[in-house]
Order: sequence, then structure tokens, then C-alpha cells
Amino acid sequence: MMKTLIRSTGLAAALLCATAAGAQQSASGRVHVKLPAYKASIAIDTILIVTDHEASAAAVWSAASRVFYDAKIATDLRDSVGGVVGATKYVKSSYMGTVPMSKVLNCGTSITGPNADNFRINIALVAIVSQVSATKSKLGIGFVGSGLDMRGSSADPVVCASTGQFEGEFSARVKTILAAAP
Repeated sequence: MMKTLIRSTGLAAALLCATAAGAQQSASGRVHVKLPAYKASIAIDTILIVTDHEASAAAVWSAASRVFYDAKIATDLRDSVGGVVGATKYVKSSYMGTVPMSKVLNCGTSITGPNADNFRINIALVAIVSQVSATKSKLGIGFVGSGLDMRGSSADPVVCASTGQFEGEFSARVKTILAAAP
């Protein structure tokens, strides 16, 4: 009886933690995120920019994790077996690293210029790795955001679409890390 109670409590705690993460990963490996400007959750695997890599899925996943770490982006999704690593609740404004936010996300424009440079941006950034053969893998990078004007709370959040630049730089960094590996 006590063992059943402990197992049930453990299972409930695990489910609660998974639900509280803000992103859901289904049994099929699909990652769904919810951002303020979107009425429905976004299936990240439907917006991936995919690149091929001459390395195992484990090596590519490890390199992608390193890119997140080097960029100081805290990840809340880390599944090496499923090939998923990412940040679904990343909040930034003005810059993504050293690059103006408007170079990586398009959130529209206003009289003050690109909204991405002036808004608080909620970002979902997820890398999904899949094995193609023993020595080849695919890396898909999904990057989407939602912007909110910081000058007041009365404005609705806006949808932000990727320009593709961040995904390209992310993939290039993964290739560099893989090339430097022994």
C-alpha cells in the first residue's frame, strides 16, 4: 500500500513538473509552446530550419547544448534521448547576444522603428536532432517570439517571426563545435 502511494506521488510530481515547464513534449516527440501573442500553442517542429551534419545525433545534440550554454541561454527542455534541447520561456529585449533583436526577429514596425528592438520579447528557441544514418544527423532549429510594448500594459502582444539569421548562426556554431571535436 505504502509503495503504491509513493509511486503515485512520484508520478504525480513528475507530471506536474512536466506541465509547469510551459512547453509540452508529446510521446511522438513534438514540442508545443505557448506564447502570449498566439491563440493556440505552436508545434515547433512545423517551423524548423533544418541543416545536415556529418556526426551522430548524440554529438550534434551535445554541440547544440553547448551553443545554448555559450550564449547564456538557460534551457528548460533537455532530452538527449529524444534529441531535444531548448528554451521555451526565454525573455529578452533589444539585443540577442550582440545582435539587435530586429536582425533575428520581425515583430513589425512603429514610429520608433522595428518593434523587436523596443519591445520585451518572449522567445521559444528549440533544437531538435534526428539520426539519419550512423554518421549523419539532421538539426532542426525552431525560433519564434511574441513581443510586448514595454511602455504600457494596455497594448496587445504582437507576433514575431524569425528572419532566419539566428538559426543560421546557431547551425554554423554547431558545425564549428563538431569540427573542433576529437
